[in-house]
Formats: sequence, C-alpha cells, structure tokens
Amino acid sequence: MNWTLESIHNTFIQAGFYQSHRVSASFEESTLTLIFNEFGDLPIIMAIGDGQILVEAALVERHEFEDPSEIDYRLLTTHKYLPLSTIGIQPIGGVDWYVIFGALSTNSKIEVIIEELQLLVRNTFHVIDTLEPLYRFNTLKP
Repeated sequence: MNWTLESIHNTFIQAGFYQSHRVSASFEESTLTLIFNEFGDLPIIMAIGDGQILVEAALVERHEFEDPSEIDYRLLTTHKYLPLSTIGIQPIGGVDWYVIFGALSTNSKIEVIIEELQLLVRNTFHVIDTLEPLYRFNTLKP
C-alpha cells in the first residue's frame, strides 16, 4: 500500500493504536502530530514526501549546552546505537534544535510503521536521559 497521512491515521483508528497506546492525533498543514500521552505528552511529527514516511521528535535546543560542538561529536559518534533513528540539527522557530528522526518507505506495512514510532519514542527518551547531565543548567558551577 502506498500510504498517505490520512490512510495511516484511519488505519491507526481502525487498529485501535491510538487507544491502546494512549496517543492523540491532529493534522496541521501537511503533517500528522501524534502525542504520546504515556510519555509526558511527547509529540512525534509525521510527514510524507518523495516516497518516504518521516517521523521526528524535537529533543532539546542546541544552546542548552555549554559546548554544543562537544554534544555534536558525542551524538555523531553514538547515534549508530539507536535502531532506526538518526539525530540531526534543525531550526525550529529560529532556534537550532537537536531532533531525532526515522524514515520508512510509503510502502511499509503498518506493523513496521508502528514499530518505527515505538522505537523513536524509546530512542528519544534514551537520548534525553543521556544528554540531561550535560545540559547547561546541570554543568554550571555555583
């Protein structure tokens, strides 16, 4: 099947995905935002283009670190340990954010799409937990 955001959304409703995973959903322009309520209302943005389904979560603003280049190095040398996810820097509202994302074919099975979403949620929290001690407010000396 060649998925659209609407067909994914309708399949999630029919399969009970939203209810069983406590996820709420909304459409905004050309994206589907999934809010994972069990995980602190984590928003995952889904978009479709060029034969791919892209899922993405914002992690943290880049300026939250004393030395962002050190964080860049750490993330680039360890992201390979995050299955099906990649980390990048993306401007959001004029501010650089670290984001975590994954991409799938628009021909992927719905089970694979669900697996990607679940892995992205887990990987998001793994990265946040790993980076938290390095946030500027945790490294400043009194």
